[in-house]
Amino acid sequence: MKEILTALMIWLGANTAYNTNHDIPEVIFLSQSEMEEIFYQGQTKMPNTIHGLYDKESDTIILPDTWDRRKPWDLGVLLHEMVHYLQDQNEYKFACIAEMEKEAWPVQKRYLLDVHDYVWDYDGLWYAVVSTCNY
Repeated sequence: MKEILTALMIWLGANTAYNTNHDIPEVIFLSQSEMEEIFYQGQTKMPNTIHGLYDKESDTIILPDTWDRRKPWDLGVLLHEMVHYLQDQNEYKFACIAEMEKEAWPVQKRYLLDVHDYVWDYDGLWYAVVSTCNY
């Protein structure tokens, strides 16, 4: 895993404005239900919608125990969570958690296309909804 994290950190350093002069984050693997418990914290759950999490309190990326390093999508999820890690390490400020997605989704999309020739054509309206604060 250390090699994968290092390679992704190098890619992020070359393709984003983030300062990547940071230690690589810890990564742990949990079941989908454990990840949903952490994310939803007792609220109504949407099953199988959590692909990864970043815990800023412990600088830890949480991936599902089904994560597979051979799958481009799974590597893209790890990269997405590393974007959140770097946002935290670079002390970026956001009005809400949703705003963190404004950069993470496009970076993940570019990585998947540039590195894996994988086209992730997400819905623009959905992206707008999940990356905007709902006041």
